[in-house]
Amino acid sequence: MSQYIVLNKVKVQNANCIAGFTWGFPAITNFLGFTHALQRKLSTEYDIKLSGCAVVCHDHQLHVYKPKKNADFEFIQSKNPPVLAKHKKSSPPIIEEGKMNVTLSIIIEVATVLTVTNDELKHFEKRVLATCLTNRLAGGTILDIGKIKLLSASTDDQEQALNRKIKKLMMPGFVLQDRSDYLQTHFECLKNKDPQAKLIDAWLDFSAIKHQAIPVEEDKNTPLTFETKANWNILKRPVSKGYLVPIMTGYKAISELFSAGEVEDTRDDLTPTRFVEAVHTIAEWKGIHRVTDINEMIWRYQGRKNNESDWYLCTQTKNEIKEEQSTNSENIITNFASALAQF
Repeated sequence: MSQYIVLNKVKVQNANCIAGFTWGFPAITNFLGFTHALQRKLSTEYDIKLSGCAVVCHDHQLHVYKPKKNADFEFIQSKNPPVLAKHKKSSPPIIEEGKMNVTLSIIIEVATVLTVTNDELKHFEKRVLATCLTNRLAGGTILDIGKIKLLSASTDDQEQALNRKIKKLMMPGFVLQDRSDYLQTHFECLKNKDPQAKLIDAWLDFSAIKHQAIPVEEDKNTPLTFETKANWNILKRPVSKGYLVPIMTGYKAISELFSAGEVEDTRDDLTPTRFVEAVHTIAEWKGIHRVTDINEMIWRYQGRKNNESDWYLCTQTKNEIKEEQSTNSENIITNFASALAQF
């Protein structure tokens, strides 16, 4: 049984587009954090648990410019607070940040089945809309949401219809799919060639623009030197198919867990503190029309196992609790048909 809250065409202004070493789109942790905040506010009125979300991008506008024709992109910066009369002698500092405007859709997975009548369904969707408009998404302001729907499916036929309906609703758009398998495969190839190769070498082969010098041999008998002429060619990525991008998917602890208030100058002195570093991998922007199962596109917090409590990762693993959601199927069927009819 599947149940999703679909936020369609969410317009976000001034979202943070820097994530770890990468830039261009908010980190997936921002969207799971938004999902968690939504669950906390809805749980005061409903018995609901949200376990993950998928992200579909429709349009985006980065706040960047090029100072020269062939220069690198630079972020458009602003002075906050703005220059006032009292700043005549010394203007306020610039806090470097990368922002973007983006229109996207979010498919939020409901872990515990929410059973409501048709009238209660309308009230629930209005409550979700009001809650979302008061929340920040990736540090940006939510200006508008096209539609909000709670969709459910309990049979195989309904699952297929649900997938088709969500895909139709999300087009045109591109969904972010985890491609850590490409990174792992390329890393194994590098280790076969060089046992000293590091995982970051494999990641840089995907994320960096690399050039290789191809010598122009005028005479094959002449040995190559640093003075030999060469053509510089751009090296292809290890995997040529798909629109691959480097992304940040979570954090790795680099210190012990300090008790609340032990570390000075933290934002929250009521919560234990731990220092972390960003974790990066490879992902693919995939056309939503090519997706066969929405469940495989859902990003979830990785379950913690023994000796893995220092990892905080977002992954697209198969939902194991899906089989447990088999109660109240008659009500779900009613809600499913009613919700689809409203599109």
